[in-house]
Amino acid sequence: MPDDTKQKNNCASVKFRTIAHFYDPDDPTPENNRELSDRAETQIFHEVLAVPRGDHADLCDHLEILLPASDLMPARETAIVSSIRSHFRLRADEVRRDMKLTQKVGLREVRLTIAVCIPSFIGIAICSQFKGNPINEVVENVLVIFCWVVIWQPFQSLVFDRWTLSKTAKVYEKIAGMEIRVRPV
Repeated sequence: MPDDTKQKNNCASVKFRTIAHFYDPDDPTPENNRELSDRAETQIFHEVLAVPRGDHADLCDHLEILLPASDLMPARETAIVSSIRSHFRLRADEVRRDMKLTQKVGLREVRLTIAVCIPSFIGIAICSQFKGNPINEVVENVLVIFCWVVIWQPFQSLVFDRWTLSKTAKVYEKIAGMEIRVRPV
């Protein structure tokens, strides 16, 4: 479990109380390709983003992992760096696959939206012919709200979700490629 983080100059520092908090305990892979724990991934990701201006172009240029000296030895330091790079490259690839799926789903949602909105627009046009009838006005307003809700989902998928996934993948790639140091505490 990370218990202390600090941003120094252009360096993200993440401190772990023990190596057990760093690695995924369910991953039997050799140490140089082991998955990080969810907590370690999140802590590293957020610390790299914690730049003073919040501008992703100004992400840290190196990462410092702080672990107890008793958990470190020269071979382990190299394995930790290798596992961080491997983990974040893998995560970037996963996010890119999710982005492709989000795009496919978003395009299907657009087709569904068109199929649902055209009859609704016709219903709105018919209801607007009978102003003054409270039932028709309620139906017209319900159809308008229904159209807004149906239109929003593909917009959410194709614009906001894809943008967020794209930015996340870029940060993961940046972490995988940055200079990484492992230091004892």
